[in-house]
Amino acid sequence: MNYVKCIKNEPYIQLPDQPVQEAPLFGLTVGKVYKIIPDHTSEKHHLVRVIDESFGEPGSDQGYLYPADYFEPFLPPRNGQSSVPVTLYLDDYLKGVLYAEAVAADKSVSALVRDWLYDRLDLPAY
Repeated sequence: MNYVKCIKNEPYIQLPDQPVQEAPLFGLTVGKVYKIIPDHTSEKHHLVRVIDESFGEPGSDQGYLYPADYFEPFLPPRNGQSSVPVTLYLDDYLKGVLYAEAVAADKSVSALVRDWLYDRLDLPAY
């Protein structure tokens, strides 16, 4: 499993002599999908390491640990499930480059973009 979907974002650490935190965790949004960084040691403690919304901040390059029960597996659709259309708005330069690359590869622009996504995003095969 490479991706998980957030199902909970409540604070889970309470320090003694500190007020109870009620605001949701900064880096997690319920319903969003996050990439997992494999961490076998953390998994033994029922934690999962994810790249959260704070990626790019100092110290975030290793991801952050959260309770595993804050997530559910995010799996590819089964046969028969519908896809969600995506619309891209491109400037004339990028549109021209994509068209030229598609012609050179003897593909449609959408096939070229789809192949590029699968090659670069490490998407699971289904």
